[in-house]
Amino acid sequence: MANRILEELRQTRPLESRQQEAVLNILRTADALKRGLELLLKRHGISSAQYNVLRILRGAGERGLHCSGIAERMITAEPDITRLLTRMERLGLLVRHRNGRDRRMVTVIATERGLQLLDELDGPLRELQERQFALLAADDVAELIGGLEKVRESMARAG
Repeated sequence: MANRILEELRQTRPLESRQQEAVLNILRTADALKRGLELLLKRHGISSAQYNVLRILRGAGERGLHCSGIAERMITAEPDITRLLTRMERLGLLVRHRNGRDRRMVTVIATERGLQLLDELDGPLRELQERQFALLAADDVAELIGGLEKVRESMARAG
C-alpha cells in the first residue's frame, strides 16, 4: 500500500521514520483544518486569531482579562496582541479599560456584538467540525486526542 502523505506531497523519496510521517500528517491535517475554519470565519468578517480572542473573552466572562492573560491562552502564538485587539476594538467586538491606578494594566471585555457573533458561529463551526471528522468514530477521535496530548507532553518534557 502506497504511503498517502507521500502521494499528497508528490514526494518520491521514502520518509526517514514513522515519526517523520506522523509530523507531516499532523502539519498537513492542521493546515486543512485551519483553511476550513478560516473560510467559515471569513464569511463572518473575522480571522481565526480574532475568533480565538472572542472565545477566550467569552470564557472569562464579565470580568474580562488582561492582555497577557489573552496572549497565554491563544491556541497559536500571536506576535502583536495589542494590534490584534486594536483592530477588534475598531470592529466593535471588544472594549478595553485601563486601570485607574496603573495605566499599563488593560482589561479586555467582549462586547455584546462580539458575543453575538460567537453565538452565530457556534452552529456552523460545530457542523464544519462534524464534516471534517466524519470518517472517524467517537473512539477514533478519543484515541487521536490522547495521542496528540502525549506528543505535546513529550515536547514539554524535552523542553
